[in-house]
Amino acid sequence: MTGAREADAPANAGSPSSTPTGESSKRKRRVSTGESRRKRNRTKGLLKSLISLEPYDTDIADNAQMEEFWGEKLPSNDSEVKETEEEIAARKEAERKAALREAELDAELPEEYRRFRPRGYRFNLPPTDRPVRIYADGVFDLFHLGHMKQLEQAKKSLPNVTMIVGVPSDKLTHKYKGLTVLDDKTRCESLTHCRWVDEVVPNAPWSVDQAFLDKHKIDYVAHDDLPYQCDGEADVYAFVKEKGKFLATQRTEGISTSDIITKIIRDYDLYLMRNFARGVSRKDLNVSWLKKNELDVKRHVNAFRKSWQANLNNTTRDLYGDALGLMQSVLKSKASSDEFESSYQGGSGSDLKPSRTSGANSNRFLDKVRDWIDQRIESNSAAPSETNSVAESETASALNTDDSSDEASDAESQEES
Repeated sequence: MTGAREADAPANAGSPSSTPTGESSKRKRRVSTGESRRKRNRTKGLLKSLISLEPYDTDIADNAQMEEFWGEKLPSNDSEVKETEEEIAARKEAERKAALREAELDAELPEEYRRFRPRGYRFNLPPTDRPVRIYADGVFDLFHLGHMKQLEQAKKSLPNVTMIVGVPSDKLTHKYKGLTVLDDKTRCESLTHCRWVDEVVPNAPWSVDQAFLDKHKIDYVAHDDLPYQCDGEADVYAFVKEKGKFLATQRTEGISTSDIITKIIRDYDLYLMRNFARGVSRKDLNVSWLKKNELDVKRHVNAFRKSWQANLNNTTRDLYGDALGLMQSVLKSKASSDEFESSYQGGSGSDLKPSRTSGANSNRFLDKVRDWIDQRIESNSAAPSETNSVAESETASALNTDDSSDEASDAESQEES
């Protein structure tokens, strides 16, 4: 028994590294290091998959943990999810039945009414013995061109239409859609000034029911055909569509209240600086002191940039004007054009100085112009000296003439006496 126990004991039982404390601490460090590395890799993979929208390539253990976390089985990278033949056949059969159903519903209507029928539902024929009452509801916040075109379509859809517009209250709108820019009274007042609107119903319900249709004697509800999901309902207009009282209109692409608000938010700093320039305080705009000073710095930088560019353009324009004026004054001086032409073309002008350059560059235009200007300056400086000498000789002769005339007059006066 003793020999058996000794044989079963490990050979390195007496070594220092085999102590329980040292071995367990190393094992704990290895386990903690590997686990932290796996956690980091899983986090990086999740972030990468969320950014690139690609499945995260992990090992089997990590995939199992991720499937447990997300509650669904993850697709692998090497196999794409494809429809089976049965699924493809079922989808094509459903599309064929839907097309047949649409053709049957269109056959029930005259051709001029088919464009108003919602997809998958019937459309009741309009009454002919009275005006057709069409109802359109909406928030109509920041009343814009898209709203106007939608109301115009409903008003012109049928002859003799009375257009009724319903506006929900702020309470309902903030509950189901979100914050509005204008309050419900202002939104109703905006609709009363639209030429396509005949009646405005304030405090309208978010989704119409039979009681509301009967109260206002509504024949059709006008809206675009897309399902409008709200408060757990797949389509708030499903009730009206089933009654055959839904009139489909077309949306105006590229404009909506959300698009307008998005543009304002995108150019938020520009609108803030514009309002600050108009004297609006930062408290009225709900802007912090730090944001106000940041916008002031941007405004000063932009003003400096514009003034610098303007000064640079003006300076360049002034220099160009001065140079052009100098050239014109030189070319329009008393010198003859033949003299300048002979100098420019390298002619044999006897009274012109040789060019500043020689060789191939001796006929350069600027060098000839410089030589010609220097010559004109020297000739102009020499002309006054010659003029002065002539003037002195004329003055001396005039003085001599005066002296001789004085002597003659004295002699005549003596003879007379």
